[in-house]
Amino acid sequence: MSDRLNKLLECRRKNQLPEYREQLQYLDDEENVLLDLYLRRVALGEIQEDITGYPSLDKIWLKYYQEEYIRADIPYMTIIEYLKESNKNNMKQIAINPLENKGILTYEELFQMIDKVASSLDSLEIYKGDVIMGILPSVTAHEVYLLYAADIVGAAVNFMPEGTVVSDICHQINQFNVDYLFITDNSLGVEMEEELYSKTQLKAIIVVGTKNEKHRKQNTITWQKFMDLGTGRKVPEINRNPEDLLFIAKTGGTTGEPKNVLLNDNCFNIMVHQYLHSDLNYNTGDKWLRLWSLFSASAAISSSHLALCAGMENILRAFPDSKDFDKLIIKEKPNHLMLIPVLLDWLEKSELLFSEDLSFIKSIGIGGVSITEEFERRIERFLVKHNIPIYLGYGWGCTENSSSASMRMNSETTIIGCIGVPLVKTVVGVFNPDNNSELGYDQEGEMCIRSLTPMIGYYNDSELTKKVLKRHNDGLMWIHTGDLGTISKEGIVSINGRITRTIFTYTGAKIYPAQMEGLIANIPGVEEIVVVGLTDTEHESFEIPFCIVVSDKQYKTDTIRQEINSLCYKNYPPELVPKHIRFRDSIPLTSSGKPDIMALIKELQSSELRIED
Repeated sequence: MSDRLNKLLECRRKNQLPEYREQLQYLDDEENVLLDLYLRRVALGEIQEDITGYPSLDKIWLKYYQEEYIRADIPYMTIIEYLKESNKNNMKQIAINPLENKGILTYEELFQMIDKVASSLDSLEIYKGDVIMGILPSVTAHEVYLLYAADIVGAAVNFMPEGTVVSDICHQINQFNVDYLFITDNSLGVEMEEELYSKTQLKAIIVVGTKNEKHRKQNTITWQKFMDLGTGRKVPEINRNPEDLLFIAKTGGTTGEPKNVLLNDNCFNIMVHQYLHSDLNYNTGDKWLRLWSLFSASAAISSSHLALCAGMENILRAFPDSKDFDKLIIKEKPNHLMLIPVLLDWLEKSELLFSEDLSFIKSIGIGGVSITEEFERRIERFLVKHNIPIYLGYGWGCTENSSSASMRMNSETTIIGCIGVPLVKTVVGVFNPDNNSELGYDQEGEMCIRSLTPMIGYYNDSELTKKVLKRHNDGLMWIHTGDLGTISKEGIVSINGRITRTIFTYTGAKIYPAQMEGLIANIPGVEEIVVVGLTDTEHESFEIPFCIVVSDKQYKTDTIRQEINSLCYKNYPPELVPKHIRFRDSIPLTSSGKPDIMALIKELQSSELRIED
């Protein structure tokens, strides 16, 4: 060990924790690996040494990782370099399987296509620092081509979901000085085309999925014409730094207007590196079903870059409806799924799957929204019934950290109601939100993340960036998530609510909606529950809790209402018990699959039913 690391460990043994914390910021990658290996041995009991009592310093969760995972070299390189390095022996494996199996590509063919797209981008004089925009579907590989081709020429991508209103598209184009927009023919109408050119500085629109040039302006060209631009052209090598801007992600937008989060190559590669150095059972040649376009960080990293760097077959399909999803699973037989709760609910209730053997499924990841313990137990019964030999992969993270911070990876890290352990190169701590002092095991506070994958920052918002990316007094940089949670003495992470969703009542008491949601979710007949704060008409500066419930139709709503009231009165003072309960057939979701809190609040504020409930 280096002298610096030996001094650090001596501080730890003497319980000189302020000095220990301060010195952590100076460790290089090799020293951090050696420290983690040491802490792993302490956690396993191989070294007899007292723990400090602080999760971020003890890193108890390292006992769940194999030594080789901790020692693995971190891929500081561009995403195209990492993709090619990961698949140098997989060139004949299927990489991309688009809708209806049209245009299946091997990894060799994928790299050829990416190079061609890069040549065409170069012909348009798209260079380092430029931003291109795409509004493209999940069923084709065009987003994949553009992401890696942009990386080659040094540009960044800004993907937006299909259906985005034209005013929002124009706003994003003007914000990032976008010159070129890639969009499907189905999305681009004549009026929209006119507005895009008249209200932005776009130089050209490239239309994917058509050869029809009728009613098109001169600057609007087909994908094929775009590809022809690069014929015979060789892209000059650039000096791209893995810390350069690569991807403009959007926050979930559940509590306000989505914000632009800036991510780089390191965010993509190191996140994938952590997934691959875990017990998540990803293997070359496996089939990964992707249902999402790449407008979110989670989709781009976890559902695309991960699958491709692992040498899997990336099956690209559209987001299904309830009557088709079970058919899709039977037809494609994917090994890995990244889902939101409603999709799992459809599978669990499917009559078509009633007697099907689904043992080909190796992993099911779920994220973007909290799930109830009742729902989780129901899904676990579904897994057992259909011979799926896995646990439900449930994780937690945030766009500001690029994606996941903790995840269930094996039976040891899977506890119902909890969200696993921090990823191998990630540190999670619990802090007092008032003074940023770290709290101990099982103490509730704000969950903060120290990682190798923090965002560059929010676009054009340095003040908000400083509020989220905070350097503490010991010199360490932490992502403040706004989530409330705990870490157990076994290193297991639990999330209990959102600080920013806190309901402030006129009595001065606070309600954390997720806590109340977790309580109500255990009532028989409650399938989904969301608690929001509405303005208290008698005390306008404060709020009152309002429950929105999706119920099992076999249960009477009056019975459920009585159970909610009874349970809340047992656990909360009378003034904190929800005064209103409303039943819905479903909960509206944001584009990232999270409950659309703002939509619910707007609906309730304008509804007379709020008073009658």
